[in-house]
Amino acid sequence: GYEYSRSANPTRTALEECLAAIEGGRRGLAFASGLAAEDTLLRSLCRPGDHVAIPGDAYGGTYRLFAKVAQRWGLEFTPAGGDSVDAFRAAVRPGATKVVWVETPTNPLLGIVDIAAVAQVAHDAGALLVVDNTFASPYLTQPIALGADVVIHSTTKYMGGHSDVVGGGRVVDAEALG
Repeated sequence: GYEYSRSANPTRTALEECLAAIEGGRRGLAFASGLAAEDTLLRSLCRPGDHVAIPGDAYGGTYRLFAKVAQRWGLEFTPAGGDSVDAFRAAVRPGATKVVWVETPTNPLLGIVDIAAVAQVAHDAGALLVVDNTFASPYLTQPIALGADVVIHSTTKYMGGHSDVVGGGRVVDAEALG
């Protein structure tokens, strides 16, 4: 129910349902910011000692989340040496990598990643593919249809009018990830 607005409210429910619908996912979750969505995802999927492969030119806030927060918590990460599938394949540590994280296009260098091919790399390693779809938006790309397990957004940017609101979102295809 909606007995307390911080735990659930009709406006947030509507936003979460819209996020899931436009991304083609099963469940959407709204957050106070994109980085809040990212941090919550990492802490719910990973444990200290786990590993994540990230883009070599990841968004600065995302990189700092890994380097200044998650790493101190014991999460290891490797920046891929480029935007190619081979770069992500080389960054994966068999048995340790729990998440392969991509942005496409990347921020700030606008590198393009083949989501379907990197999804295969992640899944072959037993990892989940997380795609930050902030820049492309669901208007241009729907990563779940290409094999992503999780889609992250800073709704502050294109979805929200680029600074008109501050928010974040996460969409998953599997209910259990919700």
